[in-house]
Amino acid sequence: MRFHLDALCEEGLVERSRITRAGVGRPRTGYRAVRDRLDYRILAEILALELGDTAGKRRHRAEAAGRRWAERITDTGTHQDAVGQPVSGGSVARDAAEERSAMITTVFERMGFDPELVPAEKSSRGRRRSIRLHSCPVRDLARDHPEVACALHRGLLQGLAGPAEPGGSAPGMRVELEPFVEPELCLARVIARD
Repeated sequence: MRFHLDALCEEGLVERSRITRAGVGRPRTGYRAVRDRLDYRILAEILALELGDTAGKRRHRAEAAGRRWAERITDTGTHQDAVGQPVSGGSVARDAAEERSAMITTVFERMGFDPELVPAEKSSRGRRRSIRLHSCPVRDLARDHPEVACALHRGLLQGLAGPAEPGGSAPGMRVELEPFVEPELCLARVIARD
């Protein structure tokens, strides 16, 4: 039992204290759970506010950070994703939108979004692909600060879609992100430009 409590103390989840006795003998050791632990949500809140004093500034800076993140993923010789794993588009793609959508799906899967690449609609002729994102790994931040979390993911999508133009999207591609189209679902689209 003490071994487990010591491990929890080392992790910062439990605090150890001495309990003095009224009589003779060694003081007892007491343990209590640590309530005020800094977790990712607090850190994310602090960083979100440091991106700017207005929602517009935070959105702009978060999108730029997302595009830089995508550059890091796509600029490596092996095309590694956000968690350092090799990225490939999977099966042979018929067009650029399909190829990019498959690669984006792979990256977002490894990040924990539980993506679903929706089959192309016949009317779009493969020029428009939708990716359903069933789980957001930073959902709490996205609900509290969509101008940061959702903009960061939009910038990541823009960067993964291809080399950026000054407007932020690839010359032959446009991306869209619709956060929370349902309570637990976001929708990303990759659209080939005419």
